[in-house]
Amino acid sequence: MSDVPQTSSQDYEDAENAALAPHDGEGEGFTQTARQAFVSRVLQSRNLATFVAGSALFAAFSFATPLFLSSGSLLNMMRNVSFTAIVAVGMTYLLIAGEIDLSVGSVYGFLTVVMGVLVGRLHFEPWLAMFAIILLGLFVGLINGLLVTRVGIPAFIVTLALLAAYRSLAIVVSNQLPINVDPHGSFYDLTGGYIQGVFPWLIVWLLGAVLVGGLVLSQTKFGYHVYATGGNAEAARNSGVDVRRVKTICFMIVSGLCAIVAALLIGYLHIAAPITGTGFEFRVIGAVVVGGVALRGGRGSVFGAFMGACIIGMISSGLVLLGFSQYWTDIATGALIMGVGALDILASRAGAAGLKVFSWRKAGGLQ
Repeated sequence: MSDVPQTSSQDYEDAENAALAPHDGEGEGFTQTARQAFVSRVLQSRNLATFVAGSALFAAFSFATPLFLSSGSLLNMMRNVSFTAIVAVGMTYLLIAGEIDLSVGSVYGFLTVVMGVLVGRLHFEPWLAMFAIILLGLFVGLINGLLVTRVGIPAFIVTLALLAAYRSLAIVVSNQLPINVDPHGSFYDLTGGYIQGVFPWLIVWLLGAVLVGGLVLSQTKFGYHVYATGGNAEAARNSGVDVRRVKTICFMIVSGLCAIVAALLIGYLHIAAPITGTGFEFRVIGAVVVGGVALRGGRGSVFGAFMGACIIGMISSGLVLLGFSQYWTDIATGALIMGVGALDILASRAGAAGLKVFSWRKAGGLQ
């Protein structure tokens, strides 16, 4: 499997390490080459850049309003970020594999309504209902994946159509009415409750999703196949990677995580509304883009997506505390996504320059 190129970051790291390594007989020209490689390395270190940007934003809001640093505000912000960040973990896999799912908001809303019907109207045991909607979510993802990989319909078309379909299904299933549930039992304690009455369980679910998702993506054979599929699908296929299977599983991961956050929302708010998830896809995709996941595939990380979700959450919470309306937070988030997209293009160009340096050296340019 070593023939499969990991265009996510490995090529750039090889170029940078090769350019920065000491060599006999290097002259002044190599010093300039090393500087170019160093600039490329800095621009490509998206996780570090995202972390620094998030820290700067945190400091700015902390200085602008003392309410931002209150424990209640921070916990509430992270609790709200949890829903976006958990699904962003799955979207990271899908985007790295070179696909996209625009229907996550509608799927989230539909599964929330189904969970509400099972628990609130049919009186299912909540844990059993959660298991049922996770299976339903995986099935939804399977359908998406098969339509894209087997039928050959572009993911943009498939998920755009299903965005409208599942939103309408949510309205039909709920009879256009919100569904209330009785919040008693261990399910509600372990989803929407608190540890020792202080720390929200939602954040524990978030940390678990980020940890597991990050380890699988970075440390397992499947994660390697995800990067290979998005980096160069043809090369991955020629090396024995089942590209269609990898993409289908990634679609299933996204919808399965939508089911989990649907159950968590029921445990937290104790209500299922047919309008749940409106605009959710904007926040999820925005989080992974801000976190450095490339829309063209082959590059990104779960940690970056998590940081992206936190940055968007900080913008929303901070601007509201400063007295701005939700409309302004959406404008600021949209501007941020556009800015990150522009920086991503600049970083890609810098990375291409670094690869040219590497190719020149491999050809004997430094000998």
